[in-house]
Amino acid sequence: MEILDLKHPNWNFEITDCGLCLGNFDGVHRGHRALIEELKKKNAERKEKLPLGAILFRRPPSLLLSGHPVPQLNTFEEKLELLKAAGLRFVILYDFEQLRDMDPDDFVREILIGACHCRLAVCGFNYTYGAKGAGNTETLMKTFGSQPNRTLSVLPPVADGSQPVSSSVIRSMLERGHPEDAARLLGRPFFITGTVTDGKHIGNAMGFPTANLSFPKGGLIPAHGVYVSTVRIGRRTFTGISNVGTRPTFDDGEDVNCETFIFDFHGNLYGKTLRVSFLRFLRAEKKFPSVEALEAQIKKDIARAKEYL
Repeated sequence: MEILDLKHPNWNFEITDCGLCLGNFDGVHRGHRALIEELKKKNAERKEKLPLGAILFRRPPSLLLSGHPVPQLNTFEEKLELLKAAGLRFVILYDFEQLRDMDPDDFVREILIGACHCRLAVCGFNYTYGAKGAGNTETLMKTFGSQPNRTLSVLPPVADGSQPVSSSVIRSMLERGHPEDAARLLGRPFFITGTVTDGKHIGNAMGFPTANLSFPKGGLIPAHGVYVSTVRIGRRTFTGISNVGTRPTFDDGEDVNCETFIFDFHGNLYGKTLRVSFLRFLRAEKKFPSVEALEAQIKKDIARAKEYL
């Protein structure tokens, strides 16, 4: 995927004009993919096809607007991967600081039309832009969609039954220990990607060697507890159980990590990159009275996981 920087808009498209999805795309969930499918559909109706991409923030605005930034469902690299898999060719990045005080009309005229050469745009019903979010879909339709040879599509909310599909709803589901509900809205299981670090070998001593991953900085941490999971190692996928938490049985401090016991796997994973997907919440994390009690519970967790799988 091509990454284009709005600070240095010297781009070399085969076709200067382009089509863009507008949004933040945290999670690249079903609602986001509906925008991308609409963009592809509108482009297919054109005589001259456009290269398709998305324009998005380099960093989440909440990092600057709040002392408590919104935890992200994906890293920046994962977001790019998911957008590419959904069918986009490029992303245009801009810094929130660049545009936070820009008049909405100037954003359309100078950024969408001037810098990005956007001919076709798609956004959600609640899209806002410009200083203090003063621009909305109505102003965007007036300033962009009403111009000759420029098309704007505004999509209504995507719903899962009575539940809206949104990043905030997905975060809430994961934080309450409902990964299956979150997966339904995401269109795939929630996952984290990381490099296996050397731990204290506690699991290995109990006969359950684990791969230890840290959660990305600023990333969402699901409810502490044990999950049925899948683990992608290179091109192979395994099943297992993952514990999210602080290992209270061993008084291991406050650092939260993800420890995964991978079924039917033998080998050294230190330094390897893994992707752990969370399928089902089995139980909350707890402090056990002894190592033996913890071992017995892990065996029960494994049995339940295999029954589920």
